[in-house]
Amino acid sequence: MNESQRTSYEVLKAGALDLASTWDGVAYRLGGETPPLSRCAQEAAVLPSGVEAPEKLTRTIAQDAATYVTAASQHVRALAGLLGPEAVLTGWSLTRALVEHCSRATWLLGLDVTPTGRVARFYMERIVSLHMARLAAEQVGNRKRAKKLKRDREALLSQARQVFPDIKLFKVEKLNDWAVGGETYAGLGKAVNGLGRDHLNTRGLYDMLSTFTHPSLYRLHAQTTVTQLEDQVHYAFTAHPDVIRWQIAVASGSVYRAAHHVVAYLQLDVAPLEQWADDHPELLAWSRSMDDPRTLR
Repeated sequence: MNESQRTSYEVLKAGALDLASTWDGVAYRLGGETPPLSRCAQEAAVLPSGVEAPEKLTRTIAQDAATYVTAASQHVRALAGLLGPEAVLTGWSLTRALVEHCSRATWLLGLDVTPTGRVARFYMERIVSLHMARLAAEQVGNRKRAKKLKRDREALLSQARQVFPDIKLFKVEKLNDWAVGGETYAGLGKAVNGLGRDHLNTRGLYDMLSTFTHPSLYRLHAQTTVTQLEDQVHYAFTAHPDVIRWQIAVASGSVYRAAHHVVAYLQLDVAPLEQWADDHPELLAWSRSMDDPRTLR
C-alpha cells in the first residue's frame, strides 16, 4: 500500500468513525418525550382500538429500528478498523451484515406504509426473530431454551391477534409470502435490495453482496493476484482500493439513511447527521458497481 492509498484510507476511516460517534449522539436523545407533531405521535393517535397503549407501541417500533442502526454503527467501527490490506475478503462480510441491519430499520419505518401496516411489520419482525431463535435452539439440542422461545412467540402472536385476528405463524420456506394486515414480510433479500434501490441508487445490492460472502470460486479468483517468482507462481488474495472505498461508502451511506428514518419518525434534530454528510462527502458516493470489470479484473 503506497502513501497516497494510506492517506485515503485514513480519511475514510476517520469519516466512518465520525459517523458512528454521530449516531451515538443522536441515539442518546431517543429517551426524550415524543414530540406531539412527530409521525410517531401522529400514528399512535390513529391506530385502531385493539392496539393497547398505542403511544408506547409506536415508540417501541422506533426503538427497534434504532437498535438495528446501533448494531450497524458497531459494524461500521469494525469495518473502519480493517481499512487497508486487512480488509481483504473480510470487508464483504461486515458490509453485508451492516446493510442487512440497516434494511430492517428502513423497512420498519418506511414511508410506504399505513400506521396499522407499520404495526403489522413490527409484529412480523419480532415474531420472525423469536421463531428463528427457537429453531436454532432446537437444532443444537437446547430443548429448554426452545420451549421458552416458543412460549414467548405464542404470547406475541396472541398479542398481535388483538389487532390482526387472522394472523397465523409463517412457514419458513414461504417467509417472503407471509402477510399480516395487508403487509407482506420483507425478507433479507427484499429489504436489502429495497434499501439499495430507494436510498443508495444501487440495484441488486443483496444479490451482489451474497455472491461475495458465500463461497464462490469466481469471486475468489477475481480477488486474487498472481505473481511469477522465478520458478514458482505466488497467489494472494488482494483488495482493490476501489473495492475498499465502495464497501465503506455503502456501509456509511446505509447507516446514514437508516438513521434518517429514525430521526424523521421521532422528529429529532437532523443537524448532526447533515453536518456529518457535509464533512464527509466521500462517504456518500457509491456509484460504481462491483461487477464493473474496471474494478474487479
